[in-house]
Amino acid sequence: MTSGTDVTTTIADGVGTITFARPERRNALSVAMLTALSDALDAFAADDDVAAIVVTGGPEMFCAGLDLDLQSGFTEETRAVYSEACLRAYGTLLDHPKPTIAAIAGPALGGGCDIAVFCDIRIADPGSVFGFPQIKMGLTPYFSPLWKIVGLSQAKLLTFSGDRVDAAEALRIGLVDRHAPAGGVVEAATALARSIAETGTRSAVNNKEIARRSPAMDPISALTYETLAYREVIWHPDVVDRIGAAYRRIKGDGA
Repeated sequence: MTSGTDVTTTIADGVGTITFARPERRNALSVAMLTALSDALDAFAADDDVAAIVVTGGPEMFCAGLDLDLQSGFTEETRAVYSEACLRAYGTLLDHPKPTIAAIAGPALGGGCDIAVFCDIRIADPGSVFGFPQIKMGLTPYFSPLWKIVGLSQAKLLTFSGDRVDAAEALRIGLVDRHAPAGGVVEAATALARSIAETGTRSAVNNKEIARRSPAMDPISALTYETLAYREVIWHPDVVDRIGAAYRRIKGDGA
């Protein structure tokens, strides 16, 4: 495990976990925290022992958004630094080469909600809450990729109003993918990440690459690209070995 002022990281069973560690500030975003998140994501991208990533604030809170103490004291220089830190963190998460899962409990607001949205999969505690309260202050949201997840109308509802939604509504509109038992969101997200890791790091990266690129293609281009990807991996020695092992298991079971 590695520890820092604002995040901690662990690796186990093919899963890299990034945990926000500013509970006294409800895991509010600071430049240091965004930088630590980016650094951890970069490190996991290059680590073959990591096949999938869980991003969490722990079992009680995810992230309450921008630290208002920081925002209220912005100067032209510090605002630019914060913007650059946001762009790096959000961009690194949005285009990460490995599957990412947000394990959300408590508030996921403003930039915290953005972090959840920029992950591939979102699992929520029943007591979690989502929204973009910065809208109430006249600030602007990240509209994309939110609308690609919940649809244009629901994205407009969330970002025009700044109103919050609870976990049940978030599940209904597709903002989250699954609910976890109360208090068990980190365990549920980790179990899913381990399931992904069982496919192997190479497989997880290949499948994430398809998910990153295919949505921007027309249907025939996507079909061609995905067929070529299949033709490429089917000859990998580890894939051949796993197919052979599965066949032997089936034959041994008498199927």
